Amino acid sequence: MKRITLSILGLALVLLAGCVVTSVYPYYTAKDLTFDPALLGTWSDPAETNADRETWTFEKLEAQTYKLVIRDTNKTNEFDAHLFTLGGAKFLDALPRDRHEYTTPNHVLLHVKALQPQLELRVLSYDWLVKLIEANPKAIRHIVVPKGPREVDEGGEHILTADTTALQKFIRKHLKNDDAWGDPMVMKKQ
Repeated sequence: MKRITLSILGLALVLLAGCVVTSVYPYYTAKDLTFDPALLGTWSDPAETNADRETWTFEKLEAQTYKLVIRDTNKTNEFDAHLFTLGGAKFLDALPRDRHEYTTPNHVLLHVKALQPQLELRVLSYDWLVKLIEANPKAIRHIVVPKGPREVDEGGEHILTADTTALQKFIRKHLKNDDAWGDPMVMKKQ
């Protein structure tokens, strides 16, 4: 299976340009939250050895909230991240910290396959989700936001609008479906 590069995911998380599944509601409830100190620190792709490599730094913000800073030579982006357990699996919900007053929240889901000795993450597959919704529009509540005012009939970005309970039911249902998850992203602590 082909590995996804960190910079592609980092850029996708920042731009949310239609290739990452986003939700207006969080994927977790307070009772699902957990904190694991193993996540703290700076992580990077071990295959990248140059000074331009992207790093992901997790810092403790509050009891069960991490500050995630994704940094490369050109840009730094910050997220509030929450580690949670659902159906026996661990996940991260990442929400950009730089949100403008009138924008919709864009929660991104990352399946945490491993925390030690390396961090292995997989995103919910946007392409898989779009195909599922096209085949069964009632699979999960969503909206399609046009890319521009003239492109109403040309599709747009699919955004989940289901509440947290429905999101969790959906995740549990598709947790073991490999097609539902992107290629693994592997990082080692620096």
